[in-house]
Amino acid sequence: MKNIVKLTVFLAIVAGLAGGALSFVNGMTDPIIQEQKIASVKENLVKIYSSGEEFKALDVSLSDYPALVSADKGGSAVGYIYETAAQGYGGEVKALIALDKDGTYKGLQIIDCSTETKGIGDQVAGEAFISSVVGKNIGDSIDTISGATISSTAVVEGIEQATQHYNENYK
Repeated sequence: MKNIVKLTVFLAIVAGLAGGALSFVNGMTDPIIQEQKIASVKENLVKIYSSGEEFKALDVSLSDYPALVSADKGGSAVGYIYETAAQGYGGEVKALIALDKDGTYKGLQIIDCSTETKGIGDQVAGEAFISSVVGKNIGDSIDTISGATISSTAVVEGIEQATQHYNENYK
């Protein structure tokens, strides 16, 4: 009985020390991780909307959009960047879509299509599909990819959601 109590106390002390060490390391690395995430997001925004000088998260309550950012130049908004997510073949397909104030799709970047079938569904992240969207105007039809219809339809659905919000609020 005495041995069980010793082992229990020893185990509790080791668990407490391990938990404390993990908490300390997390506290030290969390700010660095957050800075890297912000830098990555900014890098994506610059890629997708190169004519924007400054990017500001808009404070709107959008249940359908994880993020909405305005691209500003000279202090005024020149476009908007939506982060969208729609159900693809294997899971959610997340994308950034940039809309110019004149209703032109300025950029498209697929953030995550890792759950889509390799070589088929992940074609939505390819240059051919992206270039087929960029430069089109709101109202133009966007073709899906043959063989990857569900995955490309997910991207198109996200674009349509962003376009609908843009038309209702910024046009």
